[in-house]
Amino acid sequence: MNVFIIPSWYPTSTNSIKGVFFKEQAQALQKNGVDVTVLYPDLWSIKRLGKVEEEKGIIFSEEESLNTYRYNGYNFFPRMPYMAGLIFYKRLKKLYGLAVKQYGKPDIIHAHSCIWGGVAASKLSRKENIPLVITEHSTAFSRGIIKPYQEKLIRNAVNKTNKLIAVGPGLKENLEQYAPEKDISIIPNIVDTDKFTPKDPSNNNKFRFFSMGMLTHKKGMDILIKAFANAFKGDSKVELVIGGDGEESENLKVLAQDLGAQDQVHFLGHLNREEAVHQMQKCNVFALASRHETFGVVFIEALACGKPIIATKSGGPDMIVNKNNGVLTEVNSVSALQSEMSQIKTSINFYDPIKIREDCWHRFSENAIVYQLFNIYKAYNKKKE
Repeated sequence: MNVFIIPSWYPTSTNSIKGVFFKEQAQALQKNGVDVTVLYPDLWSIKRLGKVEEEKGIIFSEEESLNTYRYNGYNFFPRMPYMAGLIFYKRLKKLYGLAVKQYGKPDIIHAHSCIWGGVAASKLSRKENIPLVITEHSTAFSRGIIKPYQEKLIRNAVNKTNKLIAVGPGLKENLEQYAPEKDISIIPNIVDTDKFTPKDPSNNNKFRFFSMGMLTHKKGMDILIKAFANAFKGDSKVELVIGGDGEESENLKVLAQDLGAQDQVHFLGHLNREEAVHQMQKCNVFALASRHETFGVVFIEALACGKPIIATKSGGPDMIVNKNNGVLTEVNSVSALQSEMSQIKTSINFYDPIKIREDCWHRFSENAIVYQLFNIYKAYNKKKE
């Protein structure tokens, strides 16, 4: 089966984490017998003029076994509605034409997120009469930041797709407002259980909470730091390690200092995949206090390492957390998170790393996810025939 993958964002040479779960899913599909080609038009912001290190224009290469077509270039009209979508679609058509010449017409097009991959893919699939699958990942729905002109485009795309998938239950509810007649499936993201594996922590007799994500408002790192400081300030045997970078980085460092926890809260900055694995393995508990989360790949990466997790009732984690692998707490509640952090430290021996990993494997491994996707591809490819 020949499948073209169209991601709305994707790893680059300067940001290997961006959209890495799209890439890992594509690799898993290919590993299990699907012929995969990735088409990615990258719209660079004009704010990056003179700062971009990537090559401009159309580039083809085999990236970790995946045939990948990129079209790198600026969006010089960021304030003009529809323009980003139009540029994305025009670049996608060029990449599609090149890929078809090389590999033939695909049996299925699978786009990740409507803005802009799904919207562009829906036009292409209708024009080429190819079944379309869209998986939505974006927190923009729960955050209420979808622009009015985008709503019309999204509604048109999701209602004309052959199969619509959400990565979590909260996002499914959001999508039902756009496509009330659609049967929307929930298929979570995949975790690389070969890469994320258990290892006993070695933290010099310190109990370590680890968190990782973009240091932005929606990830709730401020709530996490406040809860940690309230629970453990002054206890030199407990630490909070934070991986990631973003616009709130300096504010969060100041917050830790103002709370008197600067010696216990450590900021690592951006982490690549290998560093992320290492930090997951070194911690006792993974914690993230997201305000909005459509799924939360970092949670299942921690579970694959056998670590219990603390998450918020922010949408996606609701389907990940159970009584045997961690706890859910309220969004934006410092006191609730403080209580759960104190409790999980006390009851850490309740959590069995082997059972945590086994449960994660059954629900989120490549075998589990590829099986579901392959059945969808096969069903709609038969309908086309």
